[in-house]
Amino acid sequence: MKLMKRRLTYAAVSSVLAAGGLVAGATAASAAPAHVSSCDSFRNTGTVWTANCRVDYGSTQSWTQCSDGTWLYGAWVGPGYWIFRGDCGGHGYVVNYGWTDS
Repeated sequence: MKLMKRRLTYAAVSSVLAAGGLVAGATAASAAPAHVSSCDSFRNTGTVWTANCRVDYGSTQSWTQCSDGTWLYGAWVGPGYWIFRGDCGGHGYVVNYGWTDS
């Protein structure tokens, strides 16, 4: 299973949100091709993140890590254009997010 991450720290999220901008992390480097070929329109409000992503093949699932230690997982999706989302409401703020390929 290939794990692609978008890492955010609360301080970075707060700084960008205070500036009124959108949050977009850097993709982790990988030698193997990923199922997700591209993502755009990243948004992180501190408790909710979203991104529009294209899955080229296989199955991909989004994940979110919340500040209270809770991990949230999206549905497994196949090829297509999807809105990935994680909502830490009731679990603090978004600490990390990304997707897992299978």
